[in-house]
Amino acid sequence: YFNCCHVISVVLMAGEQQFILRVADTALADHIRRCLRENETLEGDMELRFRDNGREGELVVGNQVHKVHLLDLPTVVESYKTYDDENLVKTGDIGQILLVGGAPPAEGSFESEDGLTPPMRRARVRHLRSKPGVDRETVKKWEQAIVDILLGGAPEGTTFHDIEEEWVVDAHTGRGSWKPVPKPSRAAMAAARERSDDGDDGVDDDDNF
Repeated sequence: YFNCCHVISVVLMAGEQQFILRVADTALADHIRRCLRENETLEGDMELRFRDNGREGELVVGNQVHKVHLLDLPTVVESYKTYDDENLVKTGDIGQILLVGGAPPAEGSFESEDGLTPPMRRARVRHLRSKPGVDRETVKKWEQAIVDILLGGAPEGTTFHDIEEEWVVDAHTGRGSWKPVPKPSRAAMAAARERSDDGDDGVDDDDNF
């Protein structure tokens, strides 16, 4: 993964501008880190130059020239500043990164595949997948199918079969399995209905009082 990733703040007349500098060269990354954190003397000047497209440029550090690409991050990064190591103050939203060295982006693409932290590696591929190409008619068809199911029906061209099952254990093997519950025959249902009717007729209204 990349070795150096710093949020560099530049104070301009109109306010404060921030950008993220990511350096792939280990030696250069350590040198820049020491200059930023330990006030190490930088030999020569550090200059950032861009071409007319504003996406490709060069970072000049002393006598060394390094290729730079301005890439769009997968997500917006919030930057914070502290004056007392206790309270944080948000200072900006950063959506781009300056990639110094490393593998150049694909031709015509200026999107960073990675985020800032290791969990965000290849975030654009893993989390920001392209939307599936589904036409409107297909979406409407399946929306109507869901509505039909919620209303107790079945989608067009489909039939639902309601089957009641029970867990039955074999007395010989001790193994159980789901088996359909036997439905009572029409004769048995009619006999049960008659018994129920006979019982209702034999109840006196005074007994219910």
